[in-house]
Parts: sequence; C-alpha cells; structure tokens
Amino acid sequence: MKTRPAFSFTATILLILFLFTVAPLGGCRSAAGLSLAVPSGVEGDALKEAAREYESQTGVRIQIVELPYEDLFAKELIDLNAQTGAYDLIMLDDPWFPRFATEDHLTDLTPLYEKRGRAGPDDDFVKTSLALCKHPYETGALYALPYVGNSQLFFYRKDLFEKHALQEPATWDDVLMAARVIHERENATGEGRVYGYVMRAARGNSAVADFMPIFWAFGAEMFDANGRPTVNSAEGISALRFMLELGKYAPPGYASFNATEVSAHLLQGTAAMSINWPAWISAFGDPAKSKVAGKMEFTVMPGAKAGGRAEIGNWLIAIPRAARNADAAFDFLVWATSAEQMKKSALRGNPPTRRSVFNDPELLEKFPAYPAQLRSLESSRPRPRTPLWNEIENTFGIFLSRANSGDLTAEEAMNQANAEIEKIVARGRQ
Repeated sequence: MKTRPAFSFTATILLILFLFTVAPLGGCRSAAGLSLAVPSGVEGDALKEAAREYESQTGVRIQIVELPYEDLFAKELIDLNAQTGAYDLIMLDDPWFPRFATEDHLTDLTPLYEKRGRAGPDDDFVKTSLALCKHPYETGALYALPYVGNSQLFFYRKDLFEKHALQEPATWDDVLMAARVIHERENATGEGRVYGYVMRAARGNSAVADFMPIFWAFGAEMFDANGRPTVNSAEGISALRFMLELGKYAPPGYASFNATEVSAHLLQGTAAMSINWPAWISAFGDPAKSKVAGKMEFTVMPGAKAGGRAEIGNWLIAIPRAARNADAAFDFLVWATSAEQMKKSALRGNPPTRRSVFNDPELLEKFPAYPAQLRSLESSRPRPRTPLWNEIENTFGIFLSRANSGDLTAEEAMNQANAEIEKIVARGRQ
C-alpha cells in the first residue's frame, strides 16, 4: 500500500484550480451522463473498462477522471467539501472512508435500494469488506460498496521450509524461529546470502502496515474503549520489541524499505518471508520477473496471544451527497459490483469482495492463492476507524521506523508515539 496523503494547505491551492477546471466539466454533462473519479493503476483500470462496457449496453455516457493515488484523496475531499457535484461516483481507499462519512459527504445507499424494492446488498459480499462501507463501522448506514478486496498475506519460501524441515508458521514465534534457522543455515555455506525475513519499516504507512498484524496478534490496541491512545501498553511495547528481533534477520537498511524493496528481495530469492499484498502474487509466478517462480507460498497471518489477522485494504465505490445524478450513479454502482462484473475485474487483476467470485472454478485455476486470500479477507480487520487516521498513521510510522533504525528503544518509541497521538486526538476534538 502507498503512503496516505494528508489534506493540508496544498489542498487549498488545489481547490482554486479544481473549481476552475474539473467543476465546469461536471456542469457541462448531460442529465443522463455520469462522472467517475478513479485511481491510476489496476484498480481504476478495471472500473474504467466496466464503465466503457456499461456505456455500450445502456447508452449512459460516463466521463472518467483518472488521478494518481497521491492526488485522488485531496481532489475528492475538495469536491466533497465544496459540494460542486463534479463527481457522481468516486473510488476511495477504505482508510479515507471514516473522514468522508463522518463529515456527511456521502449518499446513504439504503433508500436507493428500497426505491428499487430491495432491502440492501446481497449476502454474497464478504462481511469484513461490507463492514468497511458502513458508518459507524459495521453497524451504521451504508455509504459505499466494496470493489477491490485486498488484505495482507504472509509470503514464505516453501522450498526453504521443506529443505530445513520447517512447518508453515502458525505463530509469530514460528516465524522468528524459521527466520533464524534459514538465516543461519543458508548463509553458512557462502553460496549466496538469504535473509530470514524482510519487512517495510520506512516512515509512515510502510512501517505501520507491516507492524499492525504483529501489534494485534500480541493483544495490543491503538485506542481503549473511551478513545484514548494505548499504543504504549505492555502488549504494544512487546510487539515492537518482537519486530526489532525480526529485524536482526532482515537485510541491512530495512528501516527505510517500502514495498518495492521488500518485493525485490523476495523476487530475487534473497529473503525467505514477508508480509505483502496480493498485487505482488502474479510476479512470483513469472520466471521473467522472479528467481523463485513456483517456490513461494501464501497463507494467512500468524498469531500470538491473539489470533492472526491481516490488515484489510479495500477499494470502495461511493456516491457523493452532491452528485447530480445519484439515481443513475446507483444503477451503475450495483451493476459494476455484481458477481458477473466483479469476475471481469478479477480477471483484470483485482481481488474480489464476493465469496462466489473467490470460489469461481475458472478463477481458482488462474489464481491458486484465492483460498488463502479469502481466508485472510474474512478474518482481516481495518485500521482504526477514525477520520484522523492519515495524521495518526504518519506520526506512528515515524516512531516505528526510528525504533527499527536504532534511534529509539521499543519503549521510548511507543511512549513518544502515544504522546503524539494523544495530541492529534485532542486537536481533533477542538
């Protein structure tokens, strides 16, 4: 996953440009036309293809605004705050949803379902994915539908596990033991270095994404029942100490690693294990990209004090409250997230959010990791559902990275992180 952009003074400048450029385009649409904002990349590409097909079937024109990930959040938030109605539909990364929903920027979908004689979405959607679309989380009104069902997986070299008589890791202690065994035995021969584990620990989102499954497994929580930060609990500090132990078997410089560096080590065969996202799976089966083709296995997160749970990272589709064509937008939204269309999206490279698509025989043959992906998605959990998450994540990631680079002890890092998160929460209450 990428670093989450923060909404700052820069967005004010973008607002001026936005109102003079994008907004007039919305005003020029015919009543029957729609405008759709999507991210650059495979997630947005699939929805763009669906939009072209929908146009040919229905005659409804869909104007597509494609933006790099780093710009999409700011542009969407600008439109939602200004209520320009420039977009009838938006794709959004699920950590953005609490902010959009809390500020009452999105359309409640239930009345649109009821208008068509339906109570709501069918039960084929994976529950953890659909829960992301509700505010309050899991129990509130429905403001979006899930389109891309990403959740983390645990990657490991099955050939090395077999060679050293290791079992698939069920716990983080298993992971640490396997990292030590592989690191020591593989490097004893002098035939080429293999690191036992590799992880992202660069400041911000990278460090947080790789840490949260460990943090949760150790029984830690970011907030208590009253919303007070608790990252410096005994469980939280123990989790970071464990991450630092894993770092002893990671490549030098891992404290500055992002997804590209982690995947490069895995693809080159110089690291044995990692947390990663499904987008990288296909590369491991391509001999042109991977030196370990056919040797990588994918499974769910290991556990510890608590069961293993991956971080979920779905892409959602929502209708802004100021959308000019909400009814037509809803018809497209339901069509685009149907099982038939989601299968086409899956064939284009996106993990689905419907169980029937995960279990489709054609897709299972093409994507053998789907059973593990479905198990991971069904047991996954979201990042804390707070509109302040972007700022909290960036701050937390700074202290995690500093601990991994040796600047701070685990206890110092968590205590300082907790103090800074308390300040963010206090500002948010003002």
